[in-house]
Amino acid sequence: MATFFEFIQEIYYQDRKGEKLLPSKLAELHNDGDLNLVRLFQSFKNTPENHDFFSLRRVFEEVLPYLNSPVQDIADCVKHLTLEAGQDMAAYMLLAPFKEFCIKDGDRAKALLDIALTNIDEDFDHLSTAIEAGASKDEVDYVNQAVELLTHKNELVIQRAIFALGRINYQDKTLLEVAAVAIKKSSESSPTDIILATSMRALFAVVSQSDELEDLFLDFLDSHTEQLGDHYIHASSEILFYEEQKVSGKVEPKLLNICCYTKPENKGTIDKIDYALERILKSNRFDECVVFLERFFKLSQYKLSVKHFDSFVRELHNHRGTHLSALITRWLLSKKIKLGKYASDLLRDSEKGISISFDQAYIAQENKGVHLFLARKACGWFFNQPKTAISLIESLIPDAPDNELTDIQQLIFHPLCVSYPGSIREHLETLNKSKDDSVKKIATDVLSEYEDYRTSVKAALKINELTPSEQDRYTYWQHHSKLMNESMKQARSKSLLTSLFAGNESVLLYGNKSIHYIHHGEQKTRQEVPLCELSTSIEFASMHNLDPHGLENMIWQFKAEGCTS
Repeated sequence: MATFFEFIQEIYYQDRKGEKLLPSKLAELHNDGDLNLVRLFQSFKNTPENHDFFSLRRVFEEVLPYLNSPVQDIADCVKHLTLEAGQDMAAYMLLAPFKEFCIKDGDRAKALLDIALTNIDEDFDHLSTAIEAGASKDEVDYVNQAVELLTHKNELVIQRAIFALGRINYQDKTLLEVAAVAIKKSSESSPTDIILATSMRALFAVVSQSDELEDLFLDFLDSHTEQLGDHYIHASSEILFYEEQKVSGKVEPKLLNICCYTKPENKGTIDKIDYALERILKSNRFDECVVFLERFFKLSQYKLSVKHFDSFVRELHNHRGTHLSALITRWLLSKKIKLGKYASDLLRDSEKGISISFDQAYIAQENKGVHLFLARKACGWFFNQPKTAISLIESLIPDAPDNELTDIQQLIFHPLCVSYPGSIREHLETLNKSKDDSVKKIATDVLSEYEDYRTSVKAALKINELTPSEQDRYTYWQHHSKLMNESMKQARSKSLLTSLFAGNESVLLYGNKSIHYIHHGEQKTRQEVPLCELSTSIEFASMHNLDPHGLENMIWQFKAEGCTS
């Protein structure tokens, strides 16, 4: 047997590039009795030494429809090869050629149906394949048989019959209502999570083939508003994602409402919802996305951040001046700590921050004091991204009342300008040329105030009593050097480059080139690489050193101010 599979493996790829004669030759050998292909593959295992398991199984897929063998033998072989594939996405690719095998002879579908009902296999579903294949030959008979099975005493049989009804491409359109009504009725009799999930998928597939049956699907959704199991919710997310072209304006809100109850740990469901939200946002239905997210967060007790909806967030960033700006404004105005954090999460991947403005439409709906309130929120939640913080505050200045401008100006000076004299001063110097008088005035005043602050700091440095002794400075730098060395060691141990080069490091003694030796067995090649300059800049908030606890307390007050939950 090993020799057979070795031979197939050797010629498989050559045959794929040529005339593709291998499947037909193997089928001919099997049907002539010269080779029992089914028995050979029945004992074929997915073991580490069979690294080409799927390639060889692909051969059986291509041969299967043309084999002449008892249905039981083929069914057992298909089950074996499918289960051997494990959780691989290609595991169930044998079902299509197996269905084709059954269609070639009407008696095969009947035989497979008898096998599936005589010995109900909990590990593998032959029933739905039999019904699908049979319906291709005699649609009325097999649809009616499937409907009758919906009252079977075994729930697994019911589930598989429902699944089969959803897989049929109905040629006789009068059967669509028969199948839809039967599925809906069956789900009411056995409303388990698995049955409801299977029923939702099958019923949607059936009603999608008619323009007149959507109300049956809507009634089904309305009938099960209290049954919100994980499988049922996941089925709704799959329909939203995979069937986007078929989901109507009436169905989509109901499916989204079901998805609101997704548990945070169900990552697969969250991913489907994420893709659906991205699609909805692309169709310019921003408000629907926001309503869904806020309801989902509330129902899940804010255990999952918006950053887990990464496709949706990426699409938001394509609309920085509109949707992204609106969502940040809305959530900072919400007076909810968690939504404020989620607003910062929307920009978390932007290390140096981005320039963005508040949405004036949201601000106009608020009472007085809103401009200073938002300025504090921007400073609190985006303090570590000064570019973002100052751009948000800048957008508030033109429309801010005079009695709030003084406090906003002081906020820009301290803690922002004092903490980030590089980036904030640079931004203020740009604003100094603004055409808006209020923006220009604040920029000028803050820059002037900062110059006075620098003069005071320089004067303080001349006071000997405030200067650390030489011994204290030496002790501190020794301590700092030790911390840096330990940090470097930890960084090297986790470094991608270190792992790529097997932990080997080069020490540069002198010169302007780096020398590497590449080993080829017992020989080695010398390679010289010119040195190049690599640099990066990081601006740390100076207040972290001057008054870390005071700064932390201030930032926390800005974040929590006015929040009711």
